[in-house]
Amino acid sequence: MTDFLQREDLPDGVMDTAAGHRSRSVRARTAEIGRLSPAQWERLVAASPEPDLRRQLTELAAEQLTARRLRRGGRGVGRAPHPDAAPPATPAEIAAMACEVPDIDPHGSTTALWWIGALHANAEAMRQLASSPKLLVRRSVARAPRLPADVVELLARDEDRVVRLFLAESCEDAPPGLLLEVAGWWDASYSFPGRPRNHPNFPRQGLLRFAADPNPRLRALALDDPASTAALVEQAADDPHEIVRRSAAEDPRLAPGAAVRLATDPDRGVRWRAASNPAIPPDDLVALLLDPRSAEIAVRNPVVPVPVMHRMVEVAAPWLDAPRRPPGR
Repeated sequence: MTDFLQREDLPDGVMDTAAGHRSRSVRARTAEIGRLSPAQWERLVAASPEPDLRRQLTELAAEQLTARRLRRGGRGVGRAPHPDAAPPATPAEIAAMACEVPDIDPHGSTTALWWIGALHANAEAMRQLASSPKLLVRRSVARAPRLPADVVELLARDEDRVVRLFLAESCEDAPPGLLLEVAGWWDASYSFPGRPRNHPNFPRQGLLRFAADPNPRLRALALDDPASTAALVEQAADDPHEIVRRSAAEDPRLAPGAAVRLATDPDRGVRWRAASNPAIPPDDLVALLLDPRSAEIAVRNPVVPVPVMHRMVEVAAPWLDAPRRPPGR
C-alpha cells in the first residue's frame, strides 16, 4: 500500500506527510526507502517518540547523509574511504595509483574507482587513464559525465563492451553510433533507467528501418522515430516478444484498450509499464489500485491524484501496524 512512496516524481508534500506520520510503521517504511532531505529526516526523527526507533532512525539518517557527502562523481562511482581522502594530483601520482589497480574478472560487476571519479573533470587525467591496460581503470574513466572528444573516440572502440556500456550510460558525449550499438544488446539498468535509449545523442531519425528487424531490441526502437505512428504502437503492442510490448506499453500514444490489455500481460515488465501509462482509463486504474496483485505498480501512474496518495498513506497505516499472525496458524 505504501509502494507509491518509491516514485521518483513523488511531490515533497506527500513525503513530508509520510515522514511525520503518526504510524511507526509508515515512518519506518519511509526511512527504508531513504530518499529524504535533511529536513525530512529531522521531521521523521522528531515524529518518533519511541527511543529505540529514534536511535535507529538517527543512525540511518547519519549513514545515508554521510554516504552522499562521501560519494565522488555520481552514480556508478565508489565511495571515498573517508571524508579527507584525496585523489592523486600529478601525472606521476596518477600513474603510480593506476599501476596498483588489481586485475578484475571481466564478467563481474564493476563500480568505478572513487579516486578516478574524483578526477572526472580533469581532462588530462582522463586522457592519461583512458589508454590504461587495466580494465577497471578504463571502466572507471567511462563513468565520467563529460569527456574530451579524443577520449570518447578511444573508449567507444574499446574491446570491452562494459566500457562501451558505461560510456553510453554515463557520458553525455557518447556518440550516436555507440548508443545504437549498445541498444542492440542492452535493455537498461535500474541505476541508469532508459539509457542508452533516452540519451540526448541517441539517433532517432531513421529508426523505422528496424520495425521488422529480427532483433526485438531494435524492433522496439522503431517507436522512437519521429515518423512513427500510433498504428505502429498498436502493432508493437501485439508483438510476440515482451521487449517490444514493453516499449509499446510505456508509449503515450497507446490506445486505452491496448493499455488495459497490456496491464494483464504475462510479462511483469509489460504489466508494470502499462499500469503506469496515463492511457489507462480511470475506472480500470481504480480496479488496478484495488487489486493487491497490481496495486504496487498502479500507484506509480502519474495520473493518481495527490489527495489519493495521502489517503493511501492513511489506509496503509493500520494495516502496517497490525500484528502479524505467525505462519501456519
